[in-house]
Amino acid sequence: MLVAHIDSRGLRLHSKIPFPLNIIGSKYEYVLMKVLGMMTDAEWIYRHRLSKGFVGWLANRIVLPLIHGEVMTPQEVEHLVYRLEEEGQVMAMGICECRHGENSLEDELEDGYDPNYTCVMIGDWGRGHLYTYTQYYRQTTARELAEKARFWHERDRILTGWGYKTNHGFIVSYCHYLPQYCVPLRDQLKRGNMVFYHGYNYAVVDPELCDGLDDCSWNCASHCHFDAIHEREGKAWIQAEECYGCGQYFMYCPSGAARAVFRQGYEMPFCSPDLLGHT
Repeated sequence: MLVAHIDSRGLRLHSKIPFPLNIIGSKYEYVLMKVLGMMTDAEWIYRHRLSKGFVGWLANRIVLPLIHGEVMTPQEVEHLVYRLEEEGQVMAMGICECRHGENSLEDELEDGYDPNYTCVMIGDWGRGHLYTYTQYYRQTTARELAEKARFWHERDRILTGWGYKTNHGFIVSYCHYLPQYCVPLRDQLKRGNMVFYHGYNYAVVDPELCDGLDDCSWNCASHCHFDAIHEREGKAWIQAEECYGCGQYFMYCPSGAARAVFRQGYEMPFCSPDLLGHT
């Protein structure tokens, strides 16, 4: 049975998973990422009706009902990790499971930071990784994670939390993923399987301030990894339903044309508004 700790306000804050399952899951998670990546990229699967149907059934009936990702901003991550640390939760940081599985680790540091160490395992899931992968994972602090969230987000990475089913607060990990290495995002964009939930914010654009997609040196569309930015009369334009609220646009638009709008009445499956600092 999977159980989550519930605090005095009724918020589940982490996963409580039987330790043997933690060991098995943490030991072979990278293998799962390798298999999912291979299935996503195997064009022959999608050329045949039966194999395409089987993979679609496997993804949408087995995998996705169990675990999803949801998009966060650096400010939300900072509030999350300090809250988890306050609750005494273990947070272990280690090598990206997607990169590990697909053997795509980078050789060079970036301003002193290792670009491969971007996965964070929380609670018992973190303990499982610390026990299984002493050479790949180490325990970390909220301060370090908050700093790295800002650092990597400024370098075009997306911040996502991962949880189990739709249990509020049942968050088991989060990552600073780089889109070209992320197997789940590749699966969503390439095969249409909805892996990620929307964040609490979405971007809106003031066309009067927008420099235009062709004239802007920053080129916001190239920073939107969910393909949500479109062109309307030469200006950037976004539908709220298409924007996942990662913050790459409304936090870094050089002309100040974009701003964040909070999704009223919306609640993430795993991270409640309170857990991410929204009151």
